[in-house]
Amino acid sequence: MELEHILVIDDNIVTTTKLRAMLSQIGYTVTEKNNPIDALRWLRVPGNSPDLILLDLVMPQMSGEEFVRQVRADAMINYLPIILLTGSTEVEDKVAGFEAGADDFLEKTISQTELEVRIKSLLARTQALRTRHSGPEATVISVFNLRGGVGTTSLAVNLSVALAQLAQKKIPLVDLALTHPHCPLMLNIKPENALSTLVNWDDSVMDAETIEQLLINHRTGIKLLPGTLSTIEAELVLPGVIDRVWPYLRAKYPFIVVDAGHELTETTITVLERSQKILIPLAPDLASLQAATDVIKILKKLGINPRHIQPIVNQVFPYDGLKEKFIEQILGQKIMAHIPHGRSDFIKAINTGIPVMVENPRSKVGQAIHALAHKLGANKLTDGDKSFEVPSLFTQARKLLNVT
Repeated sequence: MELEHILVIDDNIVTTTKLRAMLSQIGYTVTEKNNPIDALRWLRVPGNSPDLILLDLVMPQMSGEEFVRQVRADAMINYLPIILLTGSTEVEDKVAGFEAGADDFLEKTISQTELEVRIKSLLARTQALRTRHSGPEATVISVFNLRGGVGTTSLAVNLSVALAQLAQKKIPLVDLALTHPHCPLMLNIKPENALSTLVNWDDSVMDAETIEQLLINHRTGIKLLPGTLSTIEAELVLPGVIDRVWPYLRAKYPFIVVDAGHELTETTITVLERSQKILIPLAPDLASLQAATDVIKILKKLGINPRHIQPIVNQVFPYDGLKEKFIEQILGQKIMAHIPHGRSDFIKAINTGIPVMVENPRSKVGQAIHALAHKLGANKLTDGDKSFEVPSLFTQARKLLNVT
């Protein structure tokens, strides 16, 4: 069982050392900070998530009250329980601390027994509230196949648009086709930053605002997160780079769509392991079926839940191919969706930078992708949430194209 994590902040090194010893003996993991400004920067780095903050009320760099205010004003960390430590018995100090957003006050002379009781009580209360009120994390949908030419990127882009339309919310599209990224082309976007540029960035600047600056807003509702700016940067995007943005994306958005490309790298595997759905597009021919079969076998050997793996037949050629029943028999599972032939629609979309779900949402291709998006997002597109009401695709397309 993972130990609960306490962040201790006090400008006095003797105090932080004493508290670390007490908390470690109780059974907590402890991080010490002697500067509240440094502590605030550390907290805003995705992945740094203590279970509770214990800090001094009076510090030269920033008061405990101001620290609490800044934490409560930051959507990424405002849920954290905070206990202020004070050597004062003044009621006014406690009132000011509570007004700033502190959860509890403790005197610095507190015994280890009382410290343990107060922390456990606050952690239990906070966990109950978080369980009751916290929203679900994003559903991660990755599109992947080791074989090209089956519409992996087209499906990822258009599925992102469809989910944004259905949810009426922004949807991040993460481009992890690192050696041959085509998402920007299909959205007529020229990125200036990408995941690869994070390699040279200091962790201390990785806050919510910085991550949002990496995401490129598109009129479709997509927020594109490019993987690389050039092929030579592909080797820079390692799992650690993904970890710097992943907690924020999971907490902020209802869905994340990933174009996972055609290469099985350490980074790709990391993202596929974190995906709730892995879509495997395949053409209805023997070569594509063999490739899809190989991919599914590999993913299962990697320990990925078979229920997360969903084959999608993409009719990339105009003539009839293998029958779905035969494909399902070879794969040993049902096909989740069948995208009808729409070569002219997809070619036009690539050449114009306007996705099919915008240019021609009422086409057979558009309707099939819309149905797939609804199936994938069914759990989050219901429950009477009016923010998820579904306007007609035709109305949305006209709006996006500024047609009156």
